[in-house]
Amino acid sequence: MAAVTLRGVRKSFGRFEVIHGVDLDIRDGEFVAFVGPSGCGKSTLLRLIAGLEDLSDGDLSIDGALVNDLPPARRGIAMVFQSYALYPHMTAYDNMAFGLTLSRTDKRTIEERVRAAARLLQIENLLERKPRDLSGGQRQRVAIGRAIVREPKVFLFDEPLSNLDAALRVQTRMEIAKLKEDLRATMIYVTHDQVEAMTLADRIVVLNAGRVEQVGSPLDLYHRPRNRFVAGFIGSPAMNFLEVAVVTAEAGAVTIALPGGATLRIPVDGAPPPAGTRLTLGVRPEHVGVAEQGMPATVLAVERLGGETHCHVALEDAQRMLVRMEGDIPISAGDRLRLNLRGETAHLFDDVGQRL
Repeated sequence: MAAVTLRGVRKSFGRFEVIHGVDLDIRDGEFVAFVGPSGCGKSTLLRLIAGLEDLSDGDLSIDGALVNDLPPARRGIAMVFQSYALYPHMTAYDNMAFGLTLSRTDKRTIEERVRAAARLLQIENLLERKPRDLSGGQRQRVAIGRAIVREPKVFLFDEPLSNLDAALRVQTRMEIAKLKEDLRATMIYVTHDQVEAMTLADRIVVLNAGRVEQVGSPLDLYHRPRNRFVAGFIGSPAMNFLEVAVVTAEAGAVTIALPGGATLRIPVDGAPPPAGTRLTLGVRPEHVGVAEQGMPATVLAVERLGGETHCHVALEDAQRMLVRMEGDIPISAGDRLRLNLRGETAHLFDDVGQRL
């Protein structure tokens, strides 16, 4: 196990800079997920840690040692790719053992490590099969086993579940969660799926256009997003955003005008903005209630998902919201509702997207 430290890390391809001065501390034994939209730089950052890309600037340390100029084989890392990257002519056993064979590890050690990894991943009965005889989930477990047998300081996962169907993703996600507890190793996990990040990671790094927007535990990011980008990216369904104006301001709180004439008092950090200031209100679909008093809304569409219902509504000023309700609630398109918001679960963002 090992800590990973990045200081002022930058990466450019020609004149185009894709990673902009990233500073990051990943603790020994920690599971950290990199998340963000396509093109945000999360896979590039992982490849820099792996040594598959050269740093343009900055320093990268693993286990306290500077590794800027070390090749991947000497960094003490093992990487699990999205594409499995298994040799089709080799059995699962030989695929898992291949790296150790290249490094001239003795056969007894190879046997012990491969069998131990197979037991951990519950693929002992698959070791004599070739990749064509394995399911997608089984192939991914072989690829993970190939990384485990190397006994690396740091495990790197590059979207390992994206090629699996929905059911297999859930199953394999649970297997990775168990693996995390069994190995207690440092793991860095890249994913575009924030549900994977929320359920697996000790901390999440939210990236946007090659910059770190926020680092924190899953619930920190959910309850206390630093800015509108993080608020909109973390949480499923995504947060609603409404344009509002400040009615009154006092120490530690502001009162805003909601569409339809209602008002809402919301706590804020620091100096509150003056009356008349235009802000963005953020509220999660699960924090919107239906009540006798509140914002008038018209139901546009209803999505029934079994355990819950997603209700798309239009407010009186034509702004739209998504409301998450109980699965069997009797509601249809065209119905009129009144929506209730609570100030303690709402967020306010200024004109540059920072949370107040």
